[in-house]
Amino acid sequence: MAATRTVDARRGRLDLGILTAGLAVSTAGDAAAFIALLLRLQPHGSGWVAVLLAAELVPFVVLAPVVGRVVDRVETRAVLIVALLGQAVVAVPLALLDGPVPTVLLFAALAGLAAFVRPATSSLVPAITGPDGRERGFARLGLGFGLGWIAGPAAGGLLTGWFGVRTAVLADAATFAVLAGACALLTVRRRPDPAAAANDRSGGLRLLLADRVLAVAVLGAAVSVGAAVVDNVAAPFRFIGQLGATDGQYGLYLTLWGVGALAGSQVLPHVRTSHRGAVAVACLAMGAGIAGIGVAPGLLVAYAAAVVGGVGNGMLNVAQSALVTARTPPERHGRLFATVGAVTWTAIGGGTAAAAPLVAWLGGGGALITAGVASMLVAVVVLAFTSA
Repeated sequence: MAATRTVDARRGRLDLGILTAGLAVSTAGDAAAFIALLLRLQPHGSGWVAVLLAAELVPFVVLAPVVGRVVDRVETRAVLIVALLGQAVVAVPLALLDGPVPTVLLFAALAGLAAFVRPATSSLVPAITGPDGRERGFARLGLGFGLGWIAGPAAGGLLTGWFGVRTAVLADAATFAVLAGACALLTVRRRPDPAAAANDRSGGLRLLLADRVLAVAVLGAAVSVGAAVVDNVAAPFRFIGQLGATDGQYGLYLTLWGVGALAGSQVLPHVRTSHRGAVAVACLAMGAGIAGIGVAPGLLVAYAAAVVGGVGNGMLNVAQSALVTARTPPERHGRLFATVGAVTWTAIGGGTAAAAPLVAWLGGGGALITAGVASMLVAVVVLAFTSA
């Protein structure tokens, strides 16, 4: 028995390592391609850039009910491989067709397939690690995701500048194939229970709202993320317009936030706190970082605040995923993760829409302070309504 457990543990570590490495490569490719496509559409006007951003967001919200049921009713590794190969196929014409209309439509198709990949990947983690290792598993995924997002934008800019948009997007197609190949090497299987699927037809939103702790934590985290998105619009005005930063110094802020997020994603396995407590602490840190940038008297303090905000951002991703898997049975994970994604993307859309008027009204610093305080208040609400 001990030998069997050792072999299973080794297989689990190998599977998790394969999935993390594949995710890092694919995430970097996604980020690089997104930068390249933004640069492709920029000459066509800001309206097309906004449409591209919407094309990334809408499929995660609209397809969530379908995605959740598919992930919970079809063997998960197969879902991942089919979706990733589909992305690789779609990325080829996306690279070759230059017009704004085909670019947006094909990018929306790419996002529609990505809507299947994320819940499937998250649902597979506890199947690999078991219930006692879920925090470690999600932290490893956070490591892969963070490394990809730190390297990807820089790679996208360099590839586009040196070789053009087509090369950057074709490179993304290759990363989808890499991740599909990594998934094909996984030994773990998450197979649905036909009897459970037949008896449990509840949608993801209904399942979420039926659990008060989960509902408050997820909805609170969504509000916090929506507030944090204001930073994307307000930060350039704050750093360049108010703190006198150069373009390079502003870029350093983005890097420091990413490094903080990478570190924050590794925190949860090493601290003794409940998952809901970790969600609240993460919202508090993220809000404090954003507000700190808003009140910072100079660049050094703003950089330090950015690291704090990034730590909260990374910790939130892992804590929320661990909370979902801890409070729901495995046969419901697909629906819950798809719904959490839809709620989060809706909040991101709302925060993005509110950011420009907020900056126009309060300025960069005022908008950041408002957003940061909102995120910190969410932390209080999450703790108050989930501790009883």
